[in-house]
Amino acid sequence: MPGPMMSYNRAMPIRVLSTHLVNKIAAGEVIERPASVVKELVENSIDAGAGRIDVAIEDGGKRLIRVTDDGAGMSVEDLALAFTPHATSKIQAEDDLYSISTMGFRGEALASIASISHAHIRSRRKEDDAGAEIDNTDQSTGEPRPCASAPGTSLTIRDLFYNTPARRKFMRTAATEMGHVSEQIARIALPNPQVAFTLTHNGRSIHNLPPAQSTRQRVKDLFGQQVCDELLSIVQRPTGIAVAGLISSPMSLRASNRWQYCFLNGRYIRDRLIAHALKEAYRGMGDPNRWPAVLLFIEIDPAEVDVNVHPTKIEVRFRDSQRIHGEVLAALRQTLNQAPGPKLEDLENGESIRSGDAQIDSRRESIRKAMEDFFKSQPPPEPRLDFRSSKPRYESPQPGGDFHQTTPPTDEVSTPALEHRPVKYDATVEEPVQSPCDDVARDTGRFGGIMQVHDSYIVSSDQQGLVIVDQHALHERIIYNDLKTRIEQGGLEGQRMLLPSTITVRASEADLLTRHAEMLNRLGIEISQFGPDTVAIQQFPLMLANRGVRPEEFLRELLDRLGEDESTGPEHLLEDILEMMACKAAIKAGESMSEDEMRELLGKLGHADKSSACPHGRPTTLRLSIKDLHRQFKRL
Repeated sequence: MPGPMMSYNRAMPIRVLSTHLVNKIAAGEVIERPASVVKELVENSIDAGAGRIDVAIEDGGKRLIRVTDDGAGMSVEDLALAFTPHATSKIQAEDDLYSISTMGFRGEALASIASISHAHIRSRRKEDDAGAEIDNTDQSTGEPRPCASAPGTSLTIRDLFYNTPARRKFMRTAATEMGHVSEQIARIALPNPQVAFTLTHNGRSIHNLPPAQSTRQRVKDLFGQQVCDELLSIVQRPTGIAVAGLISSPMSLRASNRWQYCFLNGRYIRDRLIAHALKEAYRGMGDPNRWPAVLLFIEIDPAEVDVNVHPTKIEVRFRDSQRIHGEVLAALRQTLNQAPGPKLEDLENGESIRSGDAQIDSRRESIRKAMEDFFKSQPPPEPRLDFRSSKPRYESPQPGGDFHQTTPPTDEVSTPALEHRPVKYDATVEEPVQSPCDDVARDTGRFGGIMQVHDSYIVSSDQQGLVIVDQHALHERIIYNDLKTRIEQGGLEGQRMLLPSTITVRASEADLLTRHAEMLNRLGIEISQFGPDTVAIQQFPLMLANRGVRPEEFLRELLDRLGEDESTGPEHLLEDILEMMACKAAIKAGESMSEDEMRELLGKLGHADKSSACPHGRPTTLRLSIKDLHRQFKRL
């Protein structure tokens, strides 16, 4: 039996929708937020041959969006048609759809934008003595009228979504919307280094990008010298498909994929096959849970790609997608194999991949020393669940060092509120069993031996069988528990830096630091403005400083995490950051340990809350009982 909605629809007569309603529907497909308006308008400026584009935003784009360029401008006759649906200067015939070379072409953007805002255009061609302007307000378009105007076009959008309250109420904060606008500007500025861009928000300068001689210079202006220095130039190959750009080395991977930009014929796109080629190129060369920074520019014959398969033109369809995948993968692999660090052929030959970079060797040594000090300072295991903070594992540096201690660390850390006996799953039974290392914690000396396998796993034995521990996962859990206890007590201890570390940040990242300032203080991090696009790390968590974690690298990764998901609640976000801190501070797979260090680490297992898994959920311990061993060797 049909439901009430189906009966209602059947009773409704077919009718032609009004032009205004059609435009609002089109706006719903194309205009998601203020950044969508900025994208459409700036792309029109690029198509008009602009050498300079100025973007002014107020209240995150809700109140005002103004895009001004020095491009070709429009005649009075063209201006009269600007807000007309499906009116465009970029397509003349059907065949033009198969060789599109402009950024915009569908003729819907201005009509859609005008249907949900108050719009105004002022434009003048260079050959005209005067300009003209036109308004679109309350579903009606005025007549063009003469006005004084510089060559080019200025388009002003006010009160976005004023007549679509359902869409307006889903807009985020002004800072969040501004972050999306800034990202759109970056996506257009990167493939157009010859164009100058400015972006202001409520009168404050966000971007001021002069014309650049190269993409690398544009990257430096947008993201800073440090990011620019980490990127390798893609080795170009003599094929019919041009693949160029910049990619990070395997030693400079990042915490998220927010730094990956792919451009096809100058247009930012997302494509699953290209994303797969990127992942495949770095396979075996670094942490699989981290992503390279990539600026990939692909140039092909426009007839070989359909860019009209998505309303926002962010997705495309290639005529020969496998060829694109192969060319991108080959170019990336050739570049990576010519760069310092691990090589693909090393992996294929089965050789151990080790970097000879002095900085990496230094970091390994600092971690080894930090682990040694960590275990020396730990009190003997106690038969109850209790954490005692160790004294600083490094003495305060001599004058000229990087850190000095502002507050002496306390030796007392509160016991977690709930006792929790760790459990492990034994494959031979259906019920959870006691953690195999509880006996290790009580008496590590009773075991016949202990060894480290591939500098990653600790293997021990008892009367019941074998115990195998992932050294990184267990140490990460211990540190995470300690950090969480300290946060519950009020915050982490910090060290003032004698020489503050500085990093370049984007406007959206500066807003993230401002919004999360209270959480950063709880983490023992103090940041101050150091310049128009630079921040200084004045204080850094003592625990991380003692383990050789570099403040600027940590803050860069922290910003990536903060910008990943704006819907994450503050407590979940704090837990994510604590997990990241624990991972940074823990001993890594590939780091050798002495027997005493291994026994000390195993001794913590029976007394650590939730010690059966690391904070990310990976198991810390594997047990093979005598029965399991007998079964494997066909003794049962």
